Amino acid sequence: MVEYLTLIIIIIIIIIIIIIIIIIIIIIIIIIIIIIIIIIIIIVTVLARLCVDIAVPNTHNLVKTITDKQNKYQELANEICAMWKQNAAQVIPIAISSTGVIPKSLSRSLKRLNLQPNTYVQMQKSVILGTCSIVRNFLNYK
Repeated sequence: MVEYLTLIIIIIIIIIIIIIIIIIIIIIIIIIIIIIIIIIIIIVTVLARLCVDIAVPNTHNLVKTITDKQNKYQELANEICAMWKQNAAQVIPIAISSTGVIPKSLSRSLKRLNLQPNTYVQMQKSVILGTCSIVRNFLNYK
């Protein structure tokens, strides 16, 4: 009889320990979910402040394109401020000509996006290779 009683007590203790472990796991999961939600809120508030537009115009339209993009998206930035209750939203135009010419404002735009200062070199390579591909496809058109 005493053996059965000790066995029942041991089983009850094991069940209580399992329940405590399950509760601890649930609390840890809830904490992780709260941390993820906080991170998402921070990312949304930071990214909601930026309106980034990328354009690849001809060389002679480069400055005009940048000005047009800033004017075009300023209304959107104002709406973002109102909708997300932000103090300010930035319009960041990224423009590089189809021949790889970059404007002076590109380095400022890259800094505002926390990108490496030499990112423009990779951008130039991509644009020039894309332009060459378009020309090659046009010349090989049958």
